[in-house]
Amino acid sequence: MNIGEIISFYRKYQNLTQAELAQGICSQGNISLIEKGLRVPSIEVVTSISNKLGISLDVFEKSDFYENQERQVNVILNELESLVNCRNYRKMAFLLTDNILNKYCNNPISKQQFLCYKGIYINYYEKKPSKALEIYRLALQETNITSFQSIFDFPKHKKEFSKIETLLIAGAASCYYLTSKYEKASVLFEIAYKNIDHIKMQMSTQTLGTIYYNACKNLKALEKYDDAVEIAEKGILFESSRKTIYRSAEILFELGEILILQEKPKEAERAYIRSMYLSFTTNNDHFLRLLLIALKRKQNLHLLQQNITMLEKSFS
Repeated sequence: MNIGEIISFYRKYQNLTQAELAQGICSQGNISLIEKGLRVPSIEVVTSISNKLGISLDVFEKSDFYENQERQVNVILNELESLVNCRNYRKMAFLLTDNILNKYCNNPISKQQFLCYKGIYINYYEKKPSKALEIYRLALQETNITSFQSIFDFPKHKKEFSKIETLLIAGAASCYYLTSKYEKASVLFEIAYKNIDHIKMQMSTQTLGTIYYNACKNLKALEKYDDAVEIAEKGILFESSRKTIYRSAEILFELGEILILQEKPKEAERAYIRSMYLSFTTNNDHFLRLLLIALKRKQNLHLLQQNITMLEKSFS
């Protein structure tokens, strides 16, 4: 396959039109000529295209590019992302084997993505944040020639990060959060959410909404309530702008919790109700069950309790 054919494969795999891929890079006509093999793109254009598609430049240098193998690794990574979205960590285990890593993840980007999901599994399912932290470090090393011993050294070598690198930094922050090292977590969360503005053109950035959710929880633990509210609101706005609700219901619940701590019960009540209905309308059953248990304890919020009663009647 030549460069144009590889670009065409990944563009179609991600259901992008030529015009959508070209946006912010070049004209749609240029993409068409490149895919047909009638124009050789500059390294700058190829780099921009690979960043937007979330693939490594190494892909274009491979003499053994096989559609079926590339398609298979993308199916595996997409399934892992779906399981993370549903927080079904237990089912991730059968996809996180060394056999799959060695057989399918044959470039730095796919290996980095695989290790990202492995870190999430180990952190949240096996509950071994120290082990997960090392996996995140090794994953970040995949796309960086400069070695580093600590996650905190990594940002010194780059100013902007890819989507997966951003998730890895946030994943490391979550490891510190789960071990109550909130100040260290705060440093990494801030690096992660500030980088989101740099990667809006990349595909599937809606999954980054989880960074705002975890960052506001960490700020709440630090009792920086105003900052926590600001990050929560940014997260809701971000997901709205991406036309997604990946973590909006969870963020709204967390916003309600912070507003309660700020002694703003009416504002908190509105956030709780929005969280509940958003979870219900998006069929987020796992979160909704947990949410209703938590919200029923808030008996002093009468409008909330009325809405819970109405919602439960609709179940029957």
